[in-house]
Amino acid sequence: MIAAAIVSVGFTACNNAGKAKDAEVLNVYVDSVEGLTPIYTTENWTTIDNGYQERALKAEAEYATLDAEGKAKADASKARYEALKAKYELNMKQAEAAAKMEPTNAAPNFRKVLRDRLFGEGKIGDDMQFAFVTADNIHDIYKNFVDIVADNKNTYTREDWDEINVLYEALDTRKNAVEKDLKTSDNLKIAALKIRYASIASTHRGGTKVKENADSKH
Repeated sequence: MIAAAIVSVGFTACNNAGKAKDAEVLNVYVDSVEGLTPIYTTENWTTIDNGYQERALKAEAEYATLDAEGKAKADASKARYEALKAKYELNMKQAEAAAKMEPTNAAPNFRKVLRDRLFGEGKIGDDMQFAFVTADNIHDIYKNFVDIVADNKNTYTREDWDEINVLYEALDTRKNAVEKDLKTSDNLKIAALKIRYASIASTHRGGTKVKENADSKH
């Protein structure tokens, strides 16, 4: 839609100028752009600027042949365009700054909050990669995971439990990948932690669902 508007400006400039010199074509283009409803995006400005530069290159070639009045118009057109450019750049920077502020005010993604609490800040992204889990540290990671779940079991929502279960299963999958290098003692400790987690999850996850179902009936 943006591109179509700029193309329309280009045709308007050419049609209005008729067989006029390239400098006049450029003047008409600047007039037309100034008449557009401003859309302060990089995409829109790039389209506008590409159209201007194409015409400016042709106009520059004939500048020396213009009379005094023609040169004055060309200079005025250039100054108007520079002012337009400065206006767009300022508003685009302000829009970009405002966009960066929005995530700060938004509620944090509950999945990211859980992942950071259970595994550490930034350890688990949307790609769900567990390469940081090795045979040497997997017992500690399991223990930390189960301890945190145990401490917060009464505060988790149904959605939290669903995400926790997904993360737990992904951790189990990673365990299978490193198990050949796992110490027997750590393997036994992890087995005990798995039993502990299963007991917590079956009791509290089910209780959460029952509570939510009961609440939904009221």
